[in-house]
Amino acid sequence: MKTVIFDLDGTLVDTHADITASINHVRREIYGLEPMSADEITKLMNIPGLNLAYEFYGVKNYEPEAENLFEEHYSKQCLLNAKTFDGIIEVLDHLLGAKCELFVATNAPTVTSKLILQNNGIERCFKDIVGADLVKNPKPHPEMIHKICEAANYDEIWMIGDSPKDIMAAEQANVNAIFASWGYSKVLPKEMSHIKSVSKPLELTEILF
Repeated sequence: MKTVIFDLDGTLVDTHADITASINHVRREIYGLEPMSADEITKLMNIPGLNLAYEFYGVKNYEPEAENLFEEHYSKQCLLNAKTFDGIIEVLDHLLGAKCELFVATNAPTVTSKLILQNNGIERCFKDIVGADLVKNPKPHPEMIHKICEAANYDEIWMIGDSPKDIMAAEQANVNAIFASWGYSKVLPKEMSHIKSVSKPLELTEILF
């Protein structure tokens, strides 16, 4: 059996407008900061090793008040604009028809990730959704993928994501990886040039089968 793990933001679903709105809401309401552009936010989110609390809010660590406000705002905001990328539903149905076991591994909170998947009618496709709140170390650490591997029944396993963080997590977990260049990171660093890349979701089946 094949197990296929998908990243959420920028891979399954285009959430950049809603993430931007919620980050800027926190910047304005708590820190009195000017808004950031969607392009700037999504670029920063996909660079491994950055302190995003500092990049987004100018603080060393995420503060509980900011985290709570973001989650409160995003739980409503994420239902407004977040939509699956063209071809994703067809690919998921194809994989399910081929008896693949599907998971989501996301650095977003599990609750809001499930809301987004439900709102787009695709939560039904996944055996489990593992968000950053369910592990100690988010991607690019492999802990999230290890957790999924423990729950999966597979002969072959793949990770599909649009960020270098996804690829790093997969390689550290000894899992096959595919780079989704339709997402927020259009190209991988040169040191990842050996990774298979697809520009459209429907191209995934050419690699997986």
